[in-house]
Amino acid sequence: MMMTLRTHARRMALMALCCGALCAVPMVAQDAAPAGPPPGQMGPRGGGRGQLEMLTKRLNLTADQQTQVKAIDEDTGKQMMAVRNDTSLSQDDKRSKMMDIRKASQDKIRGILTDDQKTKYDAMLAEMKDRMKERGQGGNPPPPPQ
Repeated sequence: MMMTLRTHARRMALMALCCGALCAVPMVAQDAAPAGPPPGQMGPRGGGRGQLEMLTKRLNLTADQQTQVKAIDEDTGKQMMAVRNDTSLSQDDKRSKMMDIRKASQDKIRGILTDDQKTKYDAMLAEMKDRMKERGQGGNPPPPPQ
């Protein structure tokens, strides 16, 4: 009888250990999962610090221009988030407002650039627009059927 009690106790201890380990795995997985884009970045489409770094590198922005672009990007991000969170807008209205916000942001950035930088910036925007069209992600929506 003493032998069965020890065996039973060992089995219970082993089961408790296994259950504890199995319960800990999802918690570890949650901790290891990336929490989203790094601070200052808006995500895979760019914006935030990613855009600032790209513009700094490709347009050779001055420190003052970098500060201004960062402020524009932060303001744009806040406006975009407000539109995303606005439940009173339809998807089409949200898309339209976001396109307007993005265009205004590009115009503000363009306003702080030198003439040479503006030429490069316009070429970059045209290149990005072409890439998006190729992927079927951007450009103008198709005309309505007649």
